[in-house]
Amino acid sequence: MIKIEYDKDVDILEIMFSESSVHNSECVGETGMVVDYDKDNNIVAVEITSFTKRVSRNEIAETVLI
Repeated sequence: MIKIEYDKDVDILEIMFSESSVHNSECVGETGMVVDYDKDNNIVAVEITSFTKRVSRNEIAETVLI
């Protein structure tokens, strides 16, 4: 299962790999990424904050078209 959601109100893109509950989260340096883990330390989701400031519309369009 992979689910991708974008929340334009807070400019966060979330990529979910599992429906498991989040047990722990880790900010990855100054990348704007947050990795969520379940109780067994498996990655549940990755969040990218300030998404539109990190990725241009052209890059998004190219990715979607591939």
